[in-house]
Amino acid sequence: MKRLLVLMPFVIILLGGCWDEAQYKDVTIVPVMGITKDNGGVKAMFSYPTFINGTISYSKSEGKGVSTRDARNDANRQTMEALDISQLEVLLVSTDIAKADLYEPLDQFFRTPRNRITSYIAIIEGDLEQYFNPSGEAKTEVADLYPELLRTAVLYTYVAENTLGETVKLLLDNSMDLSLPYIAINDSGIPAVEGMALFSNEKFTGKTLKKQEAVLANIMKNKLGRYARLSYEWKQKNGPITIQVINVNRKMKISNERIDVQYVISFSVEEFPENNLYKKEIRREAENFLADEIKKDFEDIIKKTQEAKSDILGFGRKVHAFHPELWKRGDWQETYASIPIELDVKVKMKRTSILD
Repeated sequence: MKRLLVLMPFVIILLGGCWDEAQYKDVTIVPVMGITKDNGGVKAMFSYPTFINGTISYSKSEGKGVSTRDARNDANRQTMEALDISQLEVLLVSTDIAKADLYEPLDQFFRTPRNRITSYIAIIEGDLEQYFNPSGEAKTEVADLYPELLRTAVLYTYVAENTLGETVKLLLDNSMDLSLPYIAINDSGIPAVEGMALFSNEKFTGKTLKKQEAVLANIMKNKLGRYARLSYEWKQKNGPITIQVINVNRKMKISNERIDVQYVISFSVEEFPENNLYKKEIRREAENFLADEIKKDFEDIIKKTQEAKSDILGFGRKVHAFHPELWKRGDWQETYASIPIELDVKVKMKRTSILD
């Protein structure tokens, strides 16, 4: 009898089942979804797998409604199974939605506990339809294309790894602004990551950073992927030099009048045909050259983000925490746009090559 009483709680748990269980025979998993505006409402598009005669192909569906959820319900009426976004990998958002208020169309993703919040999110340029039916030969289905495209962009530091969960946290954070991957259709008719979309508060500013600028901005944020490479033409040496960033150390000194930022960047040399870095004077000359070039590029990033009133670099977080007088001056995005920011960049060459 005692043994039965001990086992009873476990039996009850096993018999209870899952409160949110969904049978896969009743639903179809959606890996890629897109949303855009439609006459004051929302149009949503879905790419999902279908199984015919033992082979997998991908179908597309769309729906319209007053909200993202309503548009999904409309699309459900046109498919054989319910569209399940609990395993969503990528959400594509049109610029017209992002410029209005990005949080509102994202709300439904956080109302259902089964939904994953680690999905990628990206801003797209132009009509949503062309991203589900690209004119170029993409060589893979869009359901596979976008997840791999964004994983590669994160790997090479073209974008920071902002998931749905991270995106909403930054949208609600008034001390740091959001940046998201910016995808456009290239000359071959294939979707490609072209850089980074800049937000101010909850809205897309319409301004972007190009690919190399996006890498620089992520280095400034110390959001490095596995690879973070920068290339420069060293005219005095009549050749290129390419480096890979290993580590970034950032220190800030903040007053009510200005922000001073010091960067110390460690790097390895990936390309240098001159091939004489074993000489101390050449190494020193290379470090000075790179420090000057990187500083110029960093200053351009500061200028562009200030013009966009977009503090994607997170200076406002330290101001909010330790400098209340400056923080209370007014809306931080306005303060960020006008406060002088001075940079100091130092670089350290850690590795050269097996030839040196």
